[in-house]
Amino acid sequence: MKFNFGNALATALIATACLSPAAIAQSDTEKKVNSIRSVAEVKKNIRESLEYPCPSGFCVDDRTYNICERVAALDVQVNGKIIGASWSGTAGSGGKIPITKADLALMKLIFSQCKPTNYLYSSYDSMLHVVYHPTPEADRRIRRALGVR
Repeated sequence: MKFNFGNALATALIATACLSPAAIAQSDTEKKVNSIRSVAEVKKNIRESLEYPCPSGFCVDDRTYNICERVAALDVQVNGKIIGASWSGTAGSGGKIPITKADLALMKLIFSQCKPTNYLYSSYDSMLHVVYHPTPEADRRIRRALGVR
């Protein structure tokens, strides 16, 4: 069986509270996934994250983690179209949120720029910490698509 980094990464993002009691983790995961109402909302959130000035490392880290987490949660809501994961039994609309081909391509590009890190492992309750760290070319394309300078 071929290892799929995208599926593993998305699963880790969605299950960030796995080390907490199961009921809390499921509740937190459900809240994150169910907070996604539309692709436009996620794009707005990412746009705001990219435009918000961050004076400290913690702010940058939190912002970049949030971008990856939002796209992973959106993936659940569009039935795995972004990452290709199967989310049966996971909270969410199960594919009832529509996504255009252009937005799907954009979300795939954004998620492809999410990279695992381990330098902050002790600061988080999850086994895998992932941040949005785009290449310069991907950053230009994503910002242009979102209308961010």
